[in-house]
Parts: sequence; C-alpha cells; structure tokens
Amino acid sequence: MNSDIDEKSIITNWVKQINKPIFFSVTILMTIGLFISLTINPGTSKYLNNNLFSYFNIQALYLIIGYVIFLLISFINVDQVKTGSIYLFIIVFISLLVTLIIGVEIKGSKRWLYLLNISIMPIEILKPFFCVILGIILNNRYQKNKYSSYTISFIIFCSVSIILVMQPDVSQLFLISVIYFSSVFMSGFSIVILSSLIVSGIIFSILIYLMNFNVQNRINSFFFPEDYDLTQTELSLQAIKQGGLIGVGPGNGLLKNKIPEANSDYIFSVIAEEYGLIGCLVILSLFFIIAYQGFKKIYGNNDHFIQICIFTLIIYICLQALVHIGVNIRLIPTTGITLPFISYGGSSVLGMSISCGLILLLSKKNHIRE
Repeated sequence: MNSDIDEKSIITNWVKQINKPIFFSVTILMTIGLFISLTINPGTSKYLNNNLFSYFNIQALYLIIGYVIFLLISFINVDQVKTGSIYLFIIVFISLLVTLIIGVEIKGSKRWLYLLNISIMPIEILKPFFCVILGIILNNRYQKNKYSSYTISFIIFCSVSIILVMQPDVSQLFLISVIYFSSVFMSGFSIVILSSLIVSGIIFSILIYLMNFNVQNRINSFFFPEDYDLTQTELSLQAIKQGGLIGVGPGNGLLKNKIPEANSDYIFSVIAEEYGLIGCLVILSLFFIIAYQGFKKIYGNNDHFIQICIFTLIIYICLQALVHIGVNIRLIPTTGITLPFISYGGSSVLGMSISCGLILLLSKKNHIRE
C-alpha cells in the first residue's frame, strides 16, 4: 500500500515540477517523426527491402526507445546526471576513438560502428554528455583561477575535434565547436579567451577548407553553383515551392522518389512539399518553444552548472535544426546534418532524446532558485 502511495507521489511530483511546454513540444516532434516515416517511399532508402512498413517499424523502434530514455532521465537528480555523464562520456569517447580503427567507412568517412548488425554513430550519443562535462568543468564563476578550467575543457574539446577531423566529419566538428564556444560564453569568458578562440577557429576553418576536398566541393558549389551538379538542391527547392501553403497531402510528394537522402538530409523539403508552409511553421514553432522555455529557465536559476548545461543543450538542438533547414532552402552549403526526431537515424534520435531529457530534468521548478 505504501509503495503504491510513494509511486503516485513520485508521478504527481514529476507532473508538477516538469516544464510542460518542453515536454509536449518534444512529444509532438517525436509523433510527427513517426508519422512522417510512414509516408516515406521505401524505394528511396537503403535500409528497406521493398516493404512499406519496414522503414516505419525501424524508426518507430528508435523513437519509442528514445521517448522512454527522454522520460527516465527527467526522473533522476542532478548529482546522478553529473556522475553518470562522466562515466558515459568516457565510454562513448572510447567508442568514438575506436571508429578510426574498426569503423565502417561510408562515403569516405569512418563514423559508424556495427554491433550485432546495428549501426551506431558515437558522436551523436557523445554530444549531450559533452555539454554536461563542460558544465561540470566551467560551472564555478567565482573561482580565482579560471584558466585551469578552460585549459581542461579545451583539451577535451581538442581530443574530440581531432577524432572528427580524422574520420573526417566536418559537420559534427562544427556542432561540437559551437557547443564548446557556447559553454565558454556562458561561463563568463574573458576577452583574451574569446579572442583566442575566434582567431583559432578562423585559422582552423581555413586549414580544413584547404586540406579537405569534400569541404571545398560543398563550399565552392554553394558560391559557384553554375560549375557543379546541384540536382538534389534544385529538387529540394522545387518541392518547397510545390508545397505552397497547405502542401500536396501526406504521401503525395514526389521529392522522396527522386532524392536518395530524402528520409534524412532533405526531410524538411519532404515536409514542405506534403504539408506546405503550415507544416513547416509547426515544426519551427515547436523548436522555438523548446528554446524559449529553456532560455527562460536560465534567467531564473542561480546554479551555474544548470545554466551552462541548458544553454549549450538548447543551442545544440536548435542550431542543428536550423542548419538542416538552411541546407534545404539553400541558405548554407550542404552539411549532411539531420532534423532532430524527424530525420531517419537511430543514433540521432537517441542523442536528441538524451539531450531533451536533460533539458526537461534541469528545467524543473525545484531547480529554479530565485
């Protein structure tokens, strides 16, 4: 009897404490991702065997597991997050390092590990724990000597970055760099550190451009489109125009029949074609709600660790969404970055579920200290 009462009290307290706009926004995004996966043409994906429901079943499994993780994380406490993130970061970092040795090479990059016929992209799982690790290291705004913390965080950032350069995976390197810069910004940076990061970032970006043919190709094709084959980008823009205000209807779009990566890199264009401007605004509104609610909690909190974590997690999630959308409407060069919870990919779904679970946990009312 007492256990039933305790269980009810835990659930009741959880319902009272959580940030409901964030909870419902993430839930709706996952539901949309599940529904969109049902309308993807199976002939466009290498993961399917001409079975209409095989893609849906795979993505549904990822989303269900991700949703469970999202909920479970929101029940634990902050101290457990700190301790668990350290161990999990080390484990995932080792798996990221292992990709350089036994990773499966796809399109010239070793980003994936295969375990029991399941492909895992370690960097997707690493990013939320990277945010927490940076929060742990940089969380004391009153310490006398902050340079030691910045040195340790920079070493960790460089370690991850070097692996990404060697894979290579420049798109993920960009996201990791933004996460690191955001954490330094939120920690109360000095002008010396900020200037050093900016100069180093510019120099490193130029070196990557000069040394990586794939990066050169993507950037040059963006600025000089007449010299390159931009069939995928042109089809993406055509699909968006075709969608108009309300779209052509679920499953009636033609883009997903013509672009091999319509279920991942160009999923936003599929949504624009089938659900129109209204569908696109719904997606953008959900990410805006998550960002707004997250940033609002930062201003009502005195815990510097929580401030850094929420800030970096929000920046990471929303920036990834904006980059994906920017590629689809040709505002930025092609990156290969997925749309959170909607693009196909188990590792991406799990990484985003962990990230949103952490945001839901850290934005609880009992963590707000006026």
